[in-house]
Amino acid sequence: MQINQLKYLIEVAETGSINKAAQNLFVSQPNLSNAIAKLENEFNIKIFNRTNRGVELTKEGKEFLNHAKYIVNQVENIENMYSNLSKEKKFILDVSCAKSFDVSDVLIKIYSEINSKNIKIALKETHRENVVQDVANMDSEIGIIIVSNLQEKLWNNILEIHKLEFNEISKDKMHIYVGEKNPLYNNEIIYPHELKDLVCIYLAEEPISVLSYNVEINTIPYFNKKKAIYLNDKETIANFILGTDVYTFASVWNSIDKTKGIRAIPLVDTNVEFKIGWIKRKREELSDEAKLFIELITQKLNQK
Repeated sequence: MQINQLKYLIEVAETGSINKAAQNLFVSQPNLSNAIAKLENEFNIKIFNRTNRGVELTKEGKEFLNHAKYIVNQVENIENMYSNLSKEKKFILDVSCAKSFDVSDVLIKIYSEINSKNIKIALKETHRENVVQDVANMDSEIGIIIVSNLQEKLWNNILEIHKLEFNEISKDKMHIYVGEKNPLYNNEIIYPHELKDLVCIYLAEEPISVLSYNVEINTIPYFNKKKAIYLNDKETIANFILGTDVYTFASVWNSIDKTKGIRAIPLVDTNVEFKIGWIKRKREELSDEAKLFIELITQKLNQK
């Protein structure tokens, strides 16, 4: 087995086509096919199924791909660390983050503080299921997610299946987000019964969100289940809140709070609380870049 074979494998998996992968890698298609075949023969497994549309990973192939990504990543880290020592050290950070949490200020601070001009920062803002997949598949080193105590058991099971660990940074109570047209806008706190005649709007961006939000909202006794609006875009939700008297509920870290004219007000007398934290692959050491990112995220949250 050679590192180039693993790199070829990763490119074929990402493109879903041996022909396209060969073009991207500047190698001939027969040589690429031969490299993949040698891997399959060496380990006595079938990595790809050939179809009319290209190639698809087998179950064994998906597992092999994760190991291949890990090996290639480690080799590249060694090369970056020890080769060409006279050159400037690279700064590489790959992070996936829940859409509702804004980390732009942290990335700006990192960029301002580091001296290296050889820098690569990749941030993927997506929903929580994709954050988990990105970290599990080694597309991101760490991920930032927010979960409620009512979702905790479900998400712990999901993380365990993917061999990931959750590290809590902070937790807080549920907050209600309202605009100036909402009668509760000037409140310092909100009681559940004050919501009974109002329309709730919330972000339903993934199948698990729909399930878990339904569980959460059922814990608020005065939620009007006949008046609910489901959207999957936070900007649309923000505009809806600004233009009407609807409300949404979320953690205190939701980036909607940055929108001028929207307030986040604590909801009292409810047992729902949110946790924010970072996930990583188990038994894997974090890079210095990831440690710096986590340190700055922790500082940001402790300032709230």
